[in-house]
Amino acid sequence: MNTIEEETCVGFIIEITGVKVKARMLSNSNDLTYYKNGDSYRGVGIGEYVGIRRGPYKLVGKVEHEYLHDLEKDPNRQEFTPNRFIREVDISIVGAFKEDKFYFGITIFPQIFAEVTLLKSEEIFQVLTGNSKKIKFPLTIGKTIPEGINYSIDWKNFFNTHFAIFGNTGSGKSNTLAKLYSALFSKAKNEKWKIDNSNFIFLDFNGEYTRENALTNEKDIIYLDTSTKNGKDRISLPNAEFWDPEMLAILFSATKQTQEPFLRATLNYYSPQDQKISTDKMLEFIKTAFRQVFFGTYQNEKTLSLLKIVLNDIKPNYDKILPKKSMLAHWLNSTWNSTLHKYYFIPDADYINYSYNTYGKSTSIQKDKVFYFDSKNHDIFLKEVKKELEKHKIIAEENWKNSPLKLLSALVHLEMIYKLNYGDTQFDYVNPLLNRIESKADMFDKVIKITNDDNEDNITKYFCTVISLRNANRDTKDIIPLLVAKYIYQKQKRLIGNSEKINRTTHFVVDEAHNILSANNNREDDKWRDYRLDVFEEIIKEGRKFGFYLTIASQRPADISATIVSQMHNFIIHRLVNQNDLNMLSNTLNSLDRVSQSAIPTLAPGCAIFTGTSFQLPIMVKVDQLDDQMAPKSENAELDKVWNIPKDKS
Repeated sequence: MNTIEEETCVGFIIEITGVKVKARMLSNSNDLTYYKNGDSYRGVGIGEYVGIRRGPYKLVGKVEHEYLHDLEKDPNRQEFTPNRFIREVDISIVGAFKEDKFYFGITIFPQIFAEVTLLKSEEIFQVLTGNSKKIKFPLTIGKTIPEGINYSIDWKNFFNTHFAIFGNTGSGKSNTLAKLYSALFSKAKNEKWKIDNSNFIFLDFNGEYTRENALTNEKDIIYLDTSTKNGKDRISLPNAEFWDPEMLAILFSATKQTQEPFLRATLNYYSPQDQKISTDKMLEFIKTAFRQVFFGTYQNEKTLSLLKIVLNDIKPNYDKILPKKSMLAHWLNSTWNSTLHKYYFIPDADYINYSYNTYGKSTSIQKDKVFYFDSKNHDIFLKEVKKELEKHKIIAEENWKNSPLKLLSALVHLEMIYKLNYGDTQFDYVNPLLNRIESKADMFDKVIKITNDDNEDNITKYFCTVISLRNANRDTKDIIPLLVAKYIYQKQKRLIGNSEKINRTTHFVVDEAHNILSANNNREDDKWRDYRLDVFEEIIKEGRKFGFYLTIASQRPADISATIVSQMHNFIIHRLVNQNDLNMLSNTLNSLDRVSQSAIPTLAPGCAIFTGTSFQLPIMVKVDQLDDQMAPKSENAELDKVWNIPKDKS
């Protein structure tokens, strides 16, 4: 045990440059820990805190650099002797004690020859935690390094901020995220807080937080799965939220000149965002389409194939259940006459008899071909269309009410039939948009459900919701985060409105955030990427005033938009070794001191540096490891068990 006498002076200040000072150390400063009258003191070393006396103040500085001066400077004599070397250290002033209370920041400067003293462990605790003994219900998450002091988060000033957790794979990033929130939820449950006045939504790309007791056992989990035919769970969104023209235009990469105006015209006419598309409404839409295809002013050979797509959208595989000799099948198998620019079909005897009985002698039969151009028979024909559609149950609201993309596909194809009928659109320019909508409809219907209640959703139904994207495809992982973020942010803004106080909060947690917040993703369209970043950048800039807080975690911070990173209030930094990541932190974080910054590439697993507006100083913490039941599913494979390697008996 190393003890010190009454005097704890271990050195003197010999140079001052602003908040940076140089001290010459005495020989009694070299041990790790000292004891005096039952108190423990930390020694002098890199990253340690020391005191500097000046009148009633005890300034506090952090040791950033130490070195030896060789008094003899004789390269031929390579021998260490106590009197040959002088130990000096560089110290950065961080605050001061006055009347046993620590104040962060510069209140007074040291003087030349001021004494450097050791600090008690109790004083270091105040420096590191900002007098956190005053924190009510502190959340203990680990121990400080190297002091080994229990470290607690000041949750009131931490969870009401945007914060980021960065670290390479295996650094303990996921455990830290889970530890922070599980400690909060556990404390809230034990103390009977009304935490359901807040919503915590976790976007989980890899299914790490789906264990029963991960985060909390009172969470709801939404499993999104595009790998199976019918999917699993679906995100429920209000009707108006999904039918946002700007979002849909971006979602399907609609060109500004032709496709986006076409999409907006469709939504303006059919208004799915404002009204429920009932069976009766859809029936009228389809009847109008039949009239335009077969009796239109400017019949177009492309319209019949578009009509078939509409029918398949509202009744999947309708052609497989439709009798071949049905009237509807006859009409849909019509052929285009390029000379007359009309549709026709070759009827059988039954149809000819039926046709005469129904339409009268004015029916348009020429050379055993039925042509659709006799305007006298429009009303009769449309009545027959209605009868056939109802007879074969083609139109029923349940076919599309939970399939928003199928409904959208049907509406845009109906709009295209209308445009072609009146000759005021360029099919070749708009058709790629129709194809994109049609091809993605089945996929998105597996993961999205639309409700007619503007306040009904399954994202904010519980105080804690985990959305698992583990079995979702790439397109879904691109779209769902944007839809969810946009919806819950707008909902939070509406709830707060013009209220003077924030009485409800939303916390959006995005793990593996580089998947959606990258500014350099060449895989996707620039317009789509920019739109998504714009949404998140608005959240990061304006969300706090509405009680909306963002947490991101990533192993590739340099890939994330610089605007988003720069607007984060707090950072928890695990081991990072990529130089691009380190450069990004260096350029973004002015709260990181030289010692903390240099330690990042060598941090041990589970160790992290906490820094930002909620922390007076950068603090290195060994975060407590959660037990297996509560830990996220991010552990490495144990190859000796996978390969069944016998244990060494010795």
